[in-house]
Amino acid sequence: MGLSDSAEVMRGIAAVAARHIGFPAVSVFEADHENGQLIEVARAVRLAEDDGRSSPEAVQIEQVDPDEGPIDLRMGDPLAEFALGDQPYRLLNRGDWRGGERACLLVQMRTDPHSDDKGQRALVGVIAASYDEPDAQQTALLRSLATLGAAATEAARIERFRRQLISCVSHELRTPLAAIRAYNELLLDGDAGEINEEQREFLRRIETTCILLDRMVEDLLDLSRLRAGAMPIRRHPVDVVAVIEHIIDTLSPEAARRNISLSDEIIGDLPLISSNADRLAQVLFNLVGNAVKYTQQDGTVLVRATVCPREYLAHLEQMTSAAPGDEQWPPNNCFMIEVIDDGPGIAQEDVERIFDEFYRGRLTERSAKGSGLGLAIASRLTRLLGGVLGVESTPGKGSTFYLVFPLYETEGG
Repeated sequence: MGLSDSAEVMRGIAAVAARHIGFPAVSVFEADHENGQLIEVARAVRLAEDDGRSSPEAVQIEQVDPDEGPIDLRMGDPLAEFALGDQPYRLLNRGDWRGGERACLLVQMRTDPHSDDKGQRALVGVIAASYDEPDAQQTALLRSLATLGAAATEAARIERFRRQLISCVSHELRTPLAAIRAYNELLLDGDAGEINEEQREFLRRIETTCILLDRMVEDLLDLSRLRAGAMPIRRHPVDVVAVIEHIIDTLSPEAARRNISLSDEIIGDLPLISSNADRLAQVLFNLVGNAVKYTQQDGTVLVRATVCPREYLAHLEQMTSAAPGDEQWPPNNCFMIEVIDDGPGIAQEDVERIFDEFYRGRLTERSAKGSGLGLAIASRLTRLLGGVLGVESTPGKGSTFYLVFPLYETEGG
């Protein structure tokens, strides 16, 4: 991982060790395994008060002097020897390292053994904290801070890897997918000569697979944007009935192919709501698409929409994926969309995790393909739209997903 990815974590470690644990000066070194070096990436110093004592409130995060250079792990420096050893911490006497005027406490930062394929605790870095008098409590606190720092650094490394993976997928997979679909379309149109029905069926399967892969790529990109808070929602009056009818029209061919009855039921006169039509359609496409995907042949899927009193929220409390952040909550009334199917249902232990990323229930994981991101994305989008998403299900009796949005007087009339 690049050293810059964890610089903020390292600066935080140095600041906490100086300000809250009480060390006069702290340096944090990160291990650069590729080059066999320890590189100082953060330094914090407690400033002196008028009487010469260090002040816990006045901590300065100093710029690291690049002229001091990295520490070569092979050169026998006391810090390097400590980093390569198996001691979790070590006390250096005054002047033992870099001619310091104070004694120094060294603490290793190592990863959890479960994060390594071989169960090893990989070296993340070293904290070097100067002190005036040895203090067992300070030592224990600094060791705990080192453990937290190593975990945070590992999390930063994983996050960077995730971003790289998504970037790779978006560029390295989408481009060839577009080319495959373009050439496949030419073949289907007969531009390369006549094709028989069997060949046409093969080409249709290629197109279906490409569409599936393209959706997986879009799911990854959407999840990345949602995590980063980079998906702004522009609200406008939305005709939910029109959105539902669009989703029904889009998914009807797939439902018909599997002889699944897909229909809607609109109860009463429904008002326009303040939302985003595209993102609401994305949520519904995930919910209805999943229902069609997991329902057995000859089954039924119903999309029902109605206005309901706000007291219904109490019924939803135990099954919602997230509470909305709207300051006006609770609303005067609610607008509810239900996606009801008679599919295999969801076990209770799976219901609790059904909105987690990449999670798929035991009853469905072998029966259909997908990224396992659809419901996680739907849950996050619903929250951004100011609503809640929940589910009720019984194995063998189907599932009902509830999508509920607040209605205020300006919307509900």
